[in-house]
Amino acid sequence: MTIRKKGELLSDDDVILSVKSGRTADFEIIIHRYKIRIINFVFRMIGDYDESQSISQDVFLQIFRKLNKYKEKGTFQAFIFTIARNLTLNHIKKMNRVSFFSESSNNGEGENIPDRDMTPPEQIEKEERDKMVLRGLLKLSIDQRIALIMKIFLGYSYKTIAEMTGWSQPKIETLISRGKLNLKNNVRLQEMGGKDVK
Repeated sequence: MTIRKKGELLSDDDVILSVKSGRTADFEIIIHRYKIRIINFVFRMIGDYDESQSISQDVFLQIFRKLNKYKEKGTFQAFIFTIARNLTLNHIKKMNRVSFFSESSNNGEGENIPDRDMTPPEQIEKEERDKMVLRGLLKLSIDQRIALIMKIFLGYSYKTIAEMTGWSQPKIETLISRGKLNLKNNVRLQEMGGKDVK
């Protein structure tokens, strides 16, 4: 499914140019490249895996519809995550509250695959810890959550996060620092049996 140019994988901009020129099937390459990252971002923002899949589909629909507005200048990643962030924030506003983690929610593609190096009790403990981290994330402010998810869970650099959000690097560093502290406190309160973690 990948297109190659002189043995090299095409850049996002090359793929977008191909789509704009009429090879609309090439948009599947963009979906393939970004689907898991977008679902992971949305899921950690709202805590509902089924809803995150639905929102992610809407993200790709909007991207396709807005391709003519995108000017090929190496910023497609920022373009796609701006749309993902906006649709996710719209969903949160529509619900009029931050969605809380549901025990019936699926933790996402590949997240519940047992680690072969773990014993069953260790695997259960890891899954419980992951649930507490997600609950803790959902208690953070929207901006802290976005910054932590992009940096810690998706592994983006400060420069890339700045391009995606329009925030300055000092703001991002502050959000991540405070977010880590608040997340740690939220998880600790859960471990102590606290119910109303702010």
